[in-house]
Amino acid sequence: MSMDLSGFVHKRKVIKIGSKDFTFSELTIADLAEWEAEMKRQRDAANEKRRKRIMGYDLKMEPEKLLAIIDKPMTEEELEAEMETIAGMGLLAFYSLTKANPEISKEQAAKIVTIQSLEEITAFLFPEKAKVKKKPKAKKPLAGERHSR
Repeated sequence: MSMDLSGFVHKRKVIKIGSKDFTFSELTIADLAEWEAEMKRQRDAANEKRRKRIMGYDLKMEPEKLLAIIDKPMTEEELEAEMETIAGMGLLAFYSLTKANPEISKEQAAKIVTIQSLEEITAFLFPEKAKVKKKPKAKKPLAGERHSR
């Protein structure tokens, strides 16, 4: 028996981009798994092209050893680095937008998200990574110390 999630609503944030408001929803584990699978598909496609090129070269290293290096699975560090790329963030923004706008395409989402809006979107999607830059407070001089000018 499965749980009825029909009334479940993810946390949302409306962000004004240009002249229109867009509703972004928090990402789920399913969204991140789909994103990860897409990143791996893209890497596999790029590796397949490399494999074909490598097999045509006269190499000093055995092609199988070189291919073994290329064919290693993506590490957590590589996936995390992908999240910080424009393409990676664009895809995550797309997944977030689809909850409130199921008709939106990846291409449309990429055209909606701007460099200016990316910081706000990232802070919403990854609040734990959002760094608030605060100006350091000036130290108050201790009793008996002079103010420096």
